[in-house]
Amino acid sequence: LRKDSPLFYGREELFTFIAEHTDTQSQRNVFMLVGQRRTGKTSLLLRLEDWLPPHLIPVYIDCQSLGVSPGMAAVLQEFAWHIADQLGARGLDITVPDIKAWQDDPARVFQREFLPAARALLPAGTTLLMVFDEFEAFESMVADGILPRTFFPYMRHLMQHSTGLGFVFVGTRRLEEMSADYWSVLFNIALYRKIDFLSPEAAERLICEPVAPNLIYDDLATDKILRVTAGHPYFLQLVCYTLVKQANLQKTGYVTISDVNTGMDEMLRLGEVHFAFLWQRSNPTERAVLVATAHLMDRAVPLHPVEFTEYLQSY
Repeated sequence: LRKDSPLFYGREELFTFIAEHTDTQSQRNVFMLVGQRRTGKTSLLLRLEDWLPPHLIPVYIDCQSLGVSPGMAAVLQEFAWHIADQLGARGLDITVPDIKAWQDDPARVFQREFLPAARALLPAGTTLLMVFDEFEAFESMVADGILPRTFFPYMRHLMQHSTGLGFVFVGTRRLEEMSADYWSVLFNIALYRKIDFLSPEAAERLICEPVAPNLIYDDLATDKILRVTAGHPYFLQLVCYTLVKQANLQKTGYVTISDVNTGMDEMLRLGEVHFAFLWQRSNPTERAVLVATAHLMDRAVPLHPVEFTEYLQSY
């Protein structure tokens, strides 16, 4: 969702978590946020500025946009440009050195020249919060030789020795699975938080508020949507998109549980690409559990590990 979208709901506890634990007087300024694909991670990050106190200035960086030009010089200059853009939005002008100035010693230019110049423009006690979305992309850059392996120790050095600088690393569960030395060195000082599905309250608001009072959901319909999606933001929006389109065709302003049941097939078709992605990214054990779930889910009761084991035993 774009920053100005009215369809963003919930996540207050995550904003509060970051705000409460960012302390320039200690090392509690490094966060690792992990969530499944399409759980609203980027939507959350784009709204940090609206929720955090004024002394915390988030600098959003989409890591997938980096690495077009190889080397530490290009990446650190890109970091500097993002900081400059955020300061410029506040009426503060700072010059980003030409790429030639970064070539010989990019780490020194960034840490000893650019960052002090940026901090000098800001009130005392201000923290620049570097927000790295899709941080796993850096692993590929190192593996492909676009960045040196020293990139990760340097990032840790920045975390430990830079005043007025905080870090938020955001990605999928692959962040948790990476065990290379440079990753463990990076993250063993971070505060961890999972970006989960929406709370029932936030999910119900997302279902009902954007279309009220033109479209009203029956309580049973709302309950069915919450049970089917478990509050997953992407699937919530797919279901609601389907139901709104269905209501427009039928020229009705009321959604029942029957309408939800009718719309399920179209929602599954709309989400087919995402389901395919989940399957492709799953290992053999996870695929076995997914298959068992598909065969057992018609029971309409919670499933337990022993039931998966019993079902899969014959295979």
